Amino acid sequence: MTEVLRIGLIDADSDIRFGRRMLIDSQSDCKVVFEEETASGSLERAPEALLDVLVIDHRVRGMDGIQLVSKLIPLYQANDSDVPAIILTGPYFSYELLLSSIAAGATDLVTLDSDSGELLKAIRTSASKEDSLDFDSLKALMSRAKDVVFDVPDILVKLGTLEEREPDVLAAFKQGLDDDRIAASVDIPKYRVRQAMKAILAKCSLATRAQLFLAINAADGKNG
Repeated sequence: MTEVLRIGLIDADSDIRFGRRMLIDSQSDCKVVFEEETASGSLERAPEALLDVLVIDHRVRGMDGIQLVSKLIPLYQANDSDVPAIILTGPYFSYELLLSSIAAGATDLVTLDSDSGELLKAIRTSASKEDSLDFDSLKALMSRAKDVVFDVPDILVKLGTLEEREPDVLAAFKQGLDDDRIAASVDIPKYRVRQAMKAILAKCSLATRAQLFLAINAADGKNG
């Protein structure tokens, strides 16, 4: 039996939510189990919902989508819950919006003019992929979107709380190594690398490795 992905929709436009719910629920492997239209309601209810993927529109009542993503992640972690994959939707595409979305913790950006298959593809891809990082693609995106400003408060202080092999794993990660090469470099099993990376993200209130990479680069730029 195919595992059904639990999807949440956050969008101020009820018509758009209806259309997306109809699209998603028409798939045998997806089901919308959560909906919200306001930022305040999302912050209160979403962290209690069991979700695999959360689709958040950039325009939410009371807050823009990027701000909402950045506020939701610490709430999930405070509940000791896994952060769902987050897809941001917006009215247009720009490299700046894509990079801002990733910096906030989203895994993908889908625009309103994309066909329905793009949203379904993003949902399935975000839900299934391991949290690995394509360093070259992210660096290329950073070079295209030079005016994006992102920051994680006290990131260096938070990184100072790392324990055991976590600093070694982080140092290898900063070199652009994948998990196999990190494991070989630090001389620990690959599953321990994943455990360490998950712990590092939690201590920094981050959801993805891409966020971590961007935050470290921003901090290094300030202190360079």
